[in-house]
Amino acid sequence: MAAKVRVAPGKRGAHQSIGSALRSVAGRRGSCVVEVAPGRYPESLFVQGKVRITARRPGTVEICPPTGAGVAASGDVRLEGLVLRAQDNDVVRCAAGTLAISACTLVAHGDTAALHGPPGSSVTVTDTELRYGRAVFTSSHALIERCVFTDSPNNGLWAAAGADVTVRHSRFDRCRIHGLLSRGSRVSVTGCQFTGTGNASVAADQNGRLDVADCRIEAAQTTGILYSQRARGTITGTHVEPTDTGLLVTDGADPLVRGCTFEHPRVAGIEVNTHGIGRFENVTVRQARKFGMFVATQGAPVLAGCRFTGGKVGIYVENARLVAADTVVEGLDNAAVRFAGQGNSELTRLHVARSPVAVEAKGTTDVHVTEAHVRDVDLVGLIGHENSSIRAANCSVSGGKIAFSANNSTHVDLHDCQASGVELSGAGVLGTATLTARRLTVSGPASMGVFVAEKANLNLADSLFTGTTTGGLNLHGASALVRNVDVTGSEGYAVHHNGSAVLEELRSPLRVIEVEPKPEPPPVVHNYHGPVIHGDVVQSVLTWGNTIVQQATPDHRI
Repeated sequence: MAAKVRVAPGKRGAHQSIGSALRSVAGRRGSCVVEVAPGRYPESLFVQGKVRITARRPGTVEICPPTGAGVAASGDVRLEGLVLRAQDNDVVRCAAGTLAISACTLVAHGDTAALHGPPGSSVTVTDTELRYGRAVFTSSHALIERCVFTDSPNNGLWAAAGADVTVRHSRFDRCRIHGLLSRGSRVSVTGCQFTGTGNASVAADQNGRLDVADCRIEAAQTTGILYSQRARGTITGTHVEPTDTGLLVTDGADPLVRGCTFEHPRVAGIEVNTHGIGRFENVTVRQARKFGMFVATQGAPVLAGCRFTGGKVGIYVENARLVAADTVVEGLDNAAVRFAGQGNSELTRLHVARSPVAVEAKGTTDVHVTEAHVRDVDLVGLIGHENSSIRAANCSVSGGKIAFSANNSTHVDLHDCQASGVELSGAGVLGTATLTARRLTVSGPASMGVFVAEKANLNLADSLFTGTTTGGLNLHGASALVRNVDVTGSEGYAVHHNGSAVLEELRSPLRVIEVEPKPEPPPVVHNYHGPVIHGDVVQSVLTWGNTIVQQATPDHRI
C-alpha cells in the first residue's frame, strides 16, 4: 500500500511545505502519495522515485517558485489537480523516467516551456491546460489527451529529434507560430481543434512524420497544414477553413490526404510546389478565392476522386506535373484547369460544369486528357495557346462557344471526341496552330463543324458533322487534309476553302465552295525624302532638294 503524507501549512501533524514532505519520503521503497492542502507554495520541487502529488481539492494548490523550474521529475511521478507556474524555467520537466500529469494547469512566462520531455523520458498528460508556453519533446515519448494549449508565444507543441508523440481530442488556441510542429519526429493527431494560429496550425518538416485524423482547423492566419522538407504522413477526415492556404506541400514532402475538406481559402485550398508530391483522394475544396489547387516549381501531386466547387480557378499548374483521375470541377469564375510553363500532365475522367473554360494550356506544357465530360461551359471546352500541346481522347463537350480550340503554335490532337450544343464551332484553329482529329463528331446547332483560319493546319479523318447551320468545314486560308468525312444536314455548305485543302472521301449532300485566294496586295513604296503632309495646305511655299529658299511675295503666293 502506498505511503501517504499530508502537506498543510499551520496544521499540526502535517508538513509545512511540499519540499519537506518529499524529503521525508525520499529513499523509501514502494510508492508514496503527497496530499497537498489548498494554498500557494512558492517552492521549486525536485521529485524522485515513485511519487504522486495530488491536490486535496483540484485547482486550489498553486506551486509558483520565484525562480527555477516548477517541478523537475525523475522516476515514476504523477501530478494531479495542481496549478503550476514558473518565471524563468520550465514549468514541468521530466528529467528522466515517466511523468503523468492529470487535471492540472501549467502556466509559463515569457518564452519558457510549460512542459519539457527531454531525451529518454516518457510523458502522459490528460485533462490539462497549458497557458502561455509550449510543450517540448526531444527524443522522448508523449501521450496528450483532452488538453488545451492557449496563447503560446511560440509553438503549442514541438516534437523534435525523433520524438514520438500522440495527441488526442485536444485544443490549440491562438498559438503565435504553429499549433503543433513535428520536426524530424513522429506525431499522430486525432480529433483536435486548432484556432487562430499565426503560422501553419499543424506542420511537419525535416523528414518528420505527421498523421492528422478528424481534426478541425479554423482561422489560421497563413496555412492550415504544412508538410515541408521531405516530411510524410496522412491526413484523413480533416476540415480546414478559412486560411490563406488550406494545405501546403513543399520541398519534397509527400503526404497522403483522404476525405478532407478545405473551405473558403483566401489564396489556395491546396498548394504543391518545389518538388512536393502528395496523393489526394476524395478531397473537396470549396469557394477558393484564387485557386482550388495550385501546383508549381516541379510539384507532382496525384489526385483521385477530388472535387473543386466555386471560386476563381479550379486547378492551376505551372512548370509542374499533375496526374488526376475522376476529378470534378464545377461553378468556377475562370478556367476549371489551367496549365502554364513547362511540364506534362494527365487528366482522366475529368468532369467540368458551369465554368467559362474547362481545360486551358499555355507555354510549352503537354497535357493528356482522357474521357473528360464537359458541360455548360460559357466559352471553350479545351483550348491551347502559345506552344502547348493537348491530346484528348474520348472527350465530350456540350455548350459554350467552341468545344476545342488551338491558337498560336499549339498542337491539339483529338481522338474519338464529341461536341454538341456549341454555338460557333466544334473546333477552331487560328494562328499557326495544328489540329489533328480522328473520329471527331460535331452535332448541331453549331454554326460550323470546324473553323480554320490564318496559317493554321488541319488533319481530319473519319469524322462526322451533322446539323451545322453555316457549314461543316470552313477552311479560310488554311492548309487542310480531309479524309473520310461525312457532313449531313440541310443548311449551309459542306466545305468552304480557297484551294489549299485536300478533300478525300468527303460525303455530303451540301455543296463544296472553292474560292480563288485573294492576290497579294501591290507593294507600297514610301518616299521619306519629300514632305509628308496630313491635312489642308493654304498659302504655303514648298521647296526641297535645293539650297536656296526664296520667300514668295504676296503677288506670287501659291
